[in-house]
Amino acid sequence: MKQEKLPFCNTANRFLWARCLLASILLFSASAWADGNLRPLRIALPMKATFTQFSLIADWQQYLQNKLHRPVEFVNNRKFPDSIVQLHVGKLDFAWVTDYPNASIGYPVRLLAVPLYKGRPFFTSYLVVPVGDTQTTTLLQLKGKVLVFADPTSNSHIEHRYTLMKAGEDPRRFFRKVFFTQVHRESVEAVILGLANAAEVDNFAWDAMVRDHPELTLQTHIVSMSQEFGAPPLVANHFVSKEEFADMQKVLVGMAQDPEGLKLLKRMNLDGFISGEEKNYESLVQMKKALGEE
Repeated sequence: MKQEKLPFCNTANRFLWARCLLASILLFSASAWADGNLRPLRIALPMKATFTQFSLIADWQQYLQNKLHRPVEFVNNRKFPDSIVQLHVGKLDFAWVTDYPNASIGYPVRLLAVPLYKGRPFFTSYLVVPVGDTQTTTLLQLKGKVLVFADPTSNSHIEHRYTLMKAGEDPRRFFRKVFFTQVHRESVEAVILGLANAAEVDNFAWDAMVRDHPELTLQTHIVSMSQEFGAPPLVANHFVSKEEFADMQKVLVGMAQDPEGLKLLKRMNLDGFISGEEKNYESLVQMKKALGEE
């Protein structure tokens, strides 16, 4: 099975442009808080969250700085492993991770906060196909076809490989091709353009597209849904002090009770943050163990 990035000729240029623009915005904002006595708190965000939401990210950065009374720097790494390495060696204080079990393997990272979507700290993933495909109803019907994900570390990618293994299939050879777009909307676009037979899309991303880009969701439809997973959390490295951990957690959890924080949460399409529980990620841990990845 061949794994590739989305074959859009301008994807690399779009990423470089987006990364440079975001870096300029965040550096300008952080410079206003320059203080020789306070080092910046560095927070990594998922690349798919930083690809298009420049204004939201800059506003959230400013909000955190105002509440914490210290500089905050957001870091946008294109690859999830880069954030994990930086987290473990102390180059990052916090990170919003898409694969919590992988982030915590062998390292004492701490669960900082978990987002709430529709009032719950869970999310699901949808298997999406073209609107004209009335035959496909399950993953196992996609043998020899092309599947697209936003993120190679996503829970749905783990679950799919686990499902195939339990069905006696080899996840490495089941699909003709698997590729990754980094952005859920581009995964749906790939299906519409015929570059993929199906896409896995997180439910919160799908709901946002139904609202903001119905021209995409009307050309596709959902055929199955994954089990519930613990929502991608924010974690802290083991170097962060108890005071810094408590301050950041208090600000994140308190956003839902703060008028400005509520506005930001609405733009994030979230209801708030809670401290979270490790047990919500146990099913993923067991899947990774079965796949020999832990």
